[in-house]
Amino acid sequence: MMSQYLQVFVSGGVCVGSPIAGIHRYEKLHGLPFNYINVAIVNQGDHGAFQKLERSEIKLVDFYKAFGDELSDPKNKLAYRKYLEKSGKTAPKDIPDIAVDGKELWDMMMNETERVDPIVMNAIHRLKDSGRFITAALTNNSETAQDQNKTSDSLRKVFDHFIESKVVGLRKPDPKFYMHACKTIGVEPHETVFLDDIGMNLRAAKKLGMKTIHVKLGRSEEAIKTLATLVNLDLHGSSNSKL
Repeated sequence: MMSQYLQVFVSGGVCVGSPIAGIHRYEKLHGLPFNYINVAIVNQGDHGAFQKLERSEIKLVDFYKAFGDELSDPKNKLAYRKYLEKSGKTAPKDIPDIAVDGKELWDMMMNETERVDPIVMNAIHRLKDSGRFITAALTNNSETAQDQNKTSDSLRKVFDHFIESKVVGLRKPDPKFYMHACKTIGVEPHETVFLDDIGMNLRAAKKLGMKTIHVKLGRSEEAIKTLATLVNLDLHGSSNSKL
């Protein structure tokens, strides 16, 4: 008999390396304050190039320039200062002007997604081996260059369901995307456990009644321990399945 819980994992930052790590590498390389670009991306709202790409509303060839132009705009400095104030942090006296190379940044972000997290993948296989759970990926993804995101095909084979923003035309944290996933699988939000590495995605899921677990950058083992307690299953032992 199937358990009441459905495990929903995201592929970026949970099953594989987080694109945010690539953003931080770019910031460091170009002398930008920590998290500046991430804040700038969020500041574009639903109609930013990044957001459009994940809904398949812009082609990759056009995305690179639009992405770079948006993040190069000096107005992002104000958004970053507001972010720091809200976080109780001191803003730097001077934030340098920058001309962001959209393709260079995107490549750095996508390179991170080629690293599979063995702790998380083993946990997914343990869940499947138990016969008690449905596993699904609810992922914000996009069109990529042919040499990028090489792990996608193998990840699709791991999950019972692989639900993609570029296919559905919706993206996290839009509540409609979460509800689409639940309808597709045949569950109610309160019957799910949702793991993500981004706070606003988790908050949106929690508002719908999902149980949530924050997978912090480089600390997936902590998240899997929390999940193991929640589902009452050892998720650290060896799996019968191949990673």
